[in-house]
Amino acid sequence: VECLQEATQAYGASVKVYSAMLENLTLISGASEASLVHSMMEQITNVRMASPGFASDVGCPKTVQKTLSMEFLTETLLEAALSLCKTLDDVVTLKMSLTISKKTGLNHMLVADLENRVSQKEQTLVEELVQSETNEVLEICGLSPILNAWKNMPNVEGMTMEAQPGLSPDDLESAMKDFYASLYSPPIPAFEHIHDPILRKLARSKIASNVVNVYQDLYMAITSEKGGYDDLSFLGHTPSQVKTLFSA
Repeated sequence: VECLQEATQAYGASVKVYSAMLENLTLISGASEASLVHSMMEQITNVRMASPGFASDVGCPKTVQKTLSMEFLTETLLEAALSLCKTLDDVVTLKMSLTISKKTGLNHMLVADLENRVSQKEQTLVEELVQSETNEVLEICGLSPILNAWKNMPNVEGMTMEAQPGLSPDDLESAMKDFYASLYSPPIPAFEHIHDPILRKLARSKIASNVVNVYQDLYMAITSEKGGYDDLSFLGHTPSQVKTLFSA
């Protein structure tokens, strides 16, 4: 039993050190932190699945059982990897790791907690990517300059958009001309680096939706009393038409 306790302590310490060294190991190996965790969990899970376990007449202290449990390994490694997760592919890899670990009969409450944390990380990464790429798309399709000018417009009673720098009829006509030209070939990134087709489609759809919402906000402001434009001929499409055309 003493030998088992010593070996268990060494194993537990090794798992914690491995988790703490993930960033350094990534620099050395070139593999992502998520991939390193996946590889480790896969190897240990396979060993555990093939092991007959302890004989019924061998007493195993609870502290040893806890450290040798898949719950300890899974939570320690996934928690470390989640804090270093940088891409959506990393999230997919961690999902796969959790799926592998579940084969050993993980505690259901722990599984639910880890799945929720992985999903939250995924949502955060998607939103960050979508926001960044939305700004890029708005710049490419010509809406960014007038959007920024509109957002920076002083909130003064009686002041109209038409009188603001960057929001003149000529400015809007030029911007809308560029935007409408992009409708038939929307500059939405393909995200080929995202291997999960569901996440790739989700990111593209969110960007398209964001751009349409920006156009709708601008359209409503321009056509409102505060717009102050006598001639609205530069508005060639309604928001619903843009929604149909500007799709992922």
